[in-house]
Amino acid sequence: MSDRLYKLLDGTEVQRDWYSSFLLYCYDFRTEDIDKDKCNAEFERCYSKEKGLITWIKTNKIKILNSGIKIA
Repeated sequence: MSDRLYKLLDGTEVQRDWYSSFLLYCYDFRTEDIDKDKCNAEFERCYSKEKGLITWIKTNKIKILNSGIKIA
C-alpha cells in the first residue's frame, strides 16, 4: 500500500492528506477536539466528492505529483 494512502478501520482507503484535511474540517475549536458526530455525518458526502475528483483527474489524465493518484 502506498504511503500516500491511509486505511480506515472499516477498510476504506483514503488519501492521507485528504483525511488530515477532513479531520481539520471536523475540528471543534470550542472543545479543542475532533467532533466525531460531524465526522460521521459528513464523511460520506466529503468522501464522495473526493472520489469524484480523483475519477475526474484520472479521466482527464492530469498528473499531480506526490498525490498517490496513478494515471494510465
